[in-house]
Amino acid sequence: MTNPNTSEAPISFSFGKNWEAFVEQHYSPERLSVARRHLLDFLGLHSLAGKSFLDIGCGSGIHSLAAFTSDAAQLTSFDLDPASVSTTRKLRELHGSPAHWTVHHGSILDETFLATIPPADIVYSWGVLHHTGQMWKAIENASHFLAPGSLFYIALYQTTPRTPYWIDVKKRYNAAGPFQKRLMEYHYVLRHVLLPDLIRFRNPFSQILGYEKNRGMDFMTDIRDWLGGYPYEDSSIPETLHFGVRKLGLHLTNISIAPTLVEYLFEKPR
Repeated sequence: MTNPNTSEAPISFSFGKNWEAFVEQHYSPERLSVARRHLLDFLGLHSLAGKSFLDIGCGSGIHSLAAFTSDAAQLTSFDLDPASVSTTRKLRELHGSPAHWTVHHGSILDETFLATIPPADIVYSWGVLHHTGQMWKAIENASHFLAPGSLFYIALYQTTPRTPYWIDVKKRYNAAGPFQKRLMEYHYVLRHVLLPDLIRFRNPFSQILGYEKNRGMDFMTDIRDWLGGYPYEDSSIPETLHFGVRKLGLHLTNISIAPTLVEYLFEKPR
């Protein structure tokens, strides 16, 4: 499991600004529908009626909105990045500023702030906790919002043999200027998306054109998120399961494994 020393590299990438641009340029009802379906399918639910939902690291706000449109009875969103907070609040305002949806600025590592957040039936944090610089502490803090019977839906980077390479890439991306960042993005697309498809005689643009089906996200937004996302930690599946089951006393009820990222659904026993 990696645990980089963030003092070794500058951090110039803003998750919030990236998600702000996503909402301004790419948000649509169709993307919201995909995000909602992915959320409910993984949870194994038809709706969130009667359930409270906590979105830790709400980012663009689209998954908080997916919970809202799935009839969550109470919805709480928070993020450390002010731009993510602002963007999520804009989506909330577009849907009438409902009283049962609150949006806050705060950190999963700030115990004083966390004391102001209520527990939830579903605690959700997708691709966030591994960017805090204290992943295991962040996971443990997030689990404190679980009541008996609550679900804990998190997505974490998986340890791979290329972890050191990607940490170096992320450091270089954050140290680069705007023009160099664009070059690194295009190089990534060419080397890791287009060329591998061409070698396998597949349409090199099919992944890009169909990317909206991936949780309603946008291809280049996620590329920037991947390259710029630092601090960066990862863990093996056995490490995460050991921590969730043995350390936190949870039960695993669902898992989805991709090459670099794993989605976990835990449940707190009643």
